[in-house]
Amino acid sequence: MGTADQPSHPLLNHEEMTTTAEPVLLDPATVHVRITELLDEFYSRDDHGESVAELLEEEAQFVTPLRKAQGRDAVAALLQSLAQSRQEKGGVGRHFGANVNVEDLGSGRFRVRSLMIFLSLDSGPGAKGFMNVGDHDDIVAFDSRGACRFVKRTMTSAARFTLSPLGN
Repeated sequence: MGTADQPSHPLLNHEEMTTTAEPVLLDPATVHVRITELLDEFYSRDDHGESVAELLEEEAQFVTPLRKAQGRDAVAALLQSLAQSRQEKGGVGRHFGANVNVEDLGSGRFRVRSLMIFLSLDSGPGAKGFMNVGDHDDIVAFDSRGACRFVKRTMTSAARFTLSPLGN
């Protein structure tokens, strides 16, 4: 359990967090767990249309083949608008991340490579959707308290499939 001075889960305690030249020293297993938790939290918030702003550095970048955004608020707004568009159509989005590989870049920064599968599913008669498979190449920074945020998220699409309901 955490105290008022020290949160029990530094990953999700992002208020007033800045990357410093002297990040806390963490063992590789802890770094991997915190980064995996960051990925899971990002995907969960995105799937539910919740803001990801506190999971991003102030000048974070988000780059995909179809979209680009610069800055914490712009990235969060982009992702929330996409989720809202899905919800207005009666659809849902679900992300799945796997094969997380972490490379220490020094100064509390890490390159994170992972596989991402995204399903966008509509509802109702004749509903359709799509599945996108992509390679994420991200930069994550840890602060002096051990909390981490995304500096840059870059997704390269490997495949996109159109989905149709079973039985049609």
